Amino acid sequence: MLNRVQREKEKGFIFIQGQSSMAKETIGLDIGTHSVKLVSFTRNAQGLFLTHARMKEIPPGKEEEDRSFLSEVVKALFREAGLSPGKARLTVSGPEVTIRRLLLPSMPKAELLEAARWELKEQLPFPVDSARVDFHVSREWVEGDSKKLDLIAVACPVQKINQVLAIAAKAGLAPTHLDVAPFALWNTLLHFHEAAKEEEIALIDLGAQRTGIYIFQKGDLQFSREIVPAGADLSRAIQEGIDPTEAPSLLFARAERIKHAIGIPVKGPYEKIEGESISIAKISFLLRPLLEKLVAEIVRSLDYYKSHFAVERVSRVFLTGGGANMKNIAAYLSDELHIPVERFNPLGQVSFTPQQIQAPRVEEVGPALAVAAGAALSQPQRIELLPPRESFGTRLRRGKTLSVLAALIVGILFASVVGSLNSRVTRLQKEYDTRMAQIKDLEVLPEKLAALKVKEMQLKQDLSYFSTTQILPGLFREVLREVRRLVPGNVTLTLLAVQTKSQPFPQESPVKEARELQLTGLAFGSDAQCLAALAQIIEGIEKSPRFKNARLVAADENRSYTRPGVQFVLVCEILLEGAKGKGSI
Repeated sequence: MLNRVQREKEKGFIFIQGQSSMAKETIGLDIGTHSVKLVSFTRNAQGLFLTHARMKEIPPGKEEEDRSFLSEVVKALFREAGLSPGKARLTVSGPEVTIRRLLLPSMPKAELLEAARWELKEQLPFPVDSARVDFHVSREWVEGDSKKLDLIAVACPVQKINQVLAIAAKAGLAPTHLDVAPFALWNTLLHFHEAAKEEEIALIDLGAQRTGIYIFQKGDLQFSREIVPAGADLSRAIQEGIDPTEAPSLLFARAERIKHAIGIPVKGPYEKIEGESISIAKISFLLRPLLEKLVAEIVRSLDYYKSHFAVERVSRVFLTGGGANMKNIAAYLSDELHIPVERFNPLGQVSFTPQQIQAPRVEEVGPALAVAAGAALSQPQRIELLPPRESFGTRLRRGKTLSVLAALIVGILFASVVGSLNSRVTRLQKEYDTRMAQIKDLEVLPEKLAALKVKEMQLKQDLSYFSTTQILPGLFREVLREVRRLVPGNVTLTLLAVQTKSQPFPQESPVKEARELQLTGLAFGSDAQCLAALAQIIEGIEKSPRFKNARLVAADENRSYTRPGVQFVLVCEILLEGAKGKGSI
């Protein structure tokens, strides 16, 4: 019998606590995104007893990313409950957890696991090789001459599992079981609601970041899906209507308080909320789109289940999670779904001392602790996501293997050092031979230098025979100045080339060979502005004393820049003497 029961509500957490001098205590821990929940039971000849039920909120902005902070929250939760960190049964949840139904032929369990992994390969949003996979055989039957199996396979990325285990390890916990939230809720439903074995029941878990929809057919999980919106989305919607004069975290906390105080507003007229600038009518307006989306997703899930499992209707809906405590949520969903909807409080079914624990408080926090309660129930254990433990013999054999490997590695390292020294000696010998050959090559450099000087003198002599009129740097400078004068402000040149009429001229081309100037560029602006700019350039060329015969070779629209523009190519002849009618170069 319980000899001490304590109830307390403190800032950031609530708990119910009792003690039993009999039987072993099992602890279930649910590490969520909004809070960490803990439930523990003892079982003896008199039945199941609740010994601890506690929930501690995680401050906004300190969700799963900060593992060290979450470990401190878990340690604080155990400390406040008067428990020493030790063995605990954990759960993992979130969009990463994938649950699929598989139909397979009967085979040994070891082969079933590989077959399940193979079937899941194309159905997972992550590589199956990076996930832990386990399964539960839901049903066996004979079809023709072969035996068939109906499996519920669960896959979770190893990274997600390691994250949960790292939080537990930093908190000093020794995990004995790792379940998934839907299976923990399955345990809770079967243990605390006997009628679940005979009915079609939908369990909707209203969490902070996700809403889980789980449908059970006569005690078996048949459908699992996670959707949005969830509780945090409703709070953020209310936050949009609050005067943003505070920090975002404080605004969110205010929105949470308003959500819990008002819930889903019933039909008006509405009164003003004391101490808040936002009205109930505005809250109703802000929440309505999210609530309608929530109902639509639930209806879609129920319709899918009924069509695929040949079921006429779901008899009732249970609500769990922190969102189940929202005022009017059950009545609202019942009206919209046309199905009886009620809060599901597993702790209301557990024995405790009513003279010391206030039953209304148990009724209030029970739905939020449903996952932790299911994890604390040791039976049935359908899946296990904890990495397998090695046996003592395996560890011993691994130790011997490591000794042999260590000796082998030492030998390999010694041989590697000897080989490295030999190769280094060989490399140094090659470097020595190379340097000696280079020294011999340097001895002939004076002779080569003298020969080069002779060639230089010969080239200078040959160069003196060329006419100086072939070198026209002054003329080309004038051409560049003239081009710069002709180009408008909205034009950018990308290429300026002097060429013969057939191809770009070589430096040794005759001076009097006809040459053209090619202008390639971009004109920016509207079509009219671009055409005006091109016309201005062509007119300037025709009037210039240095050019004649201007031609627009190409003009195309260019969309490579943020401004509209035209890419163009202009060609004109260059006049040698700077006057129209004289020879061109």
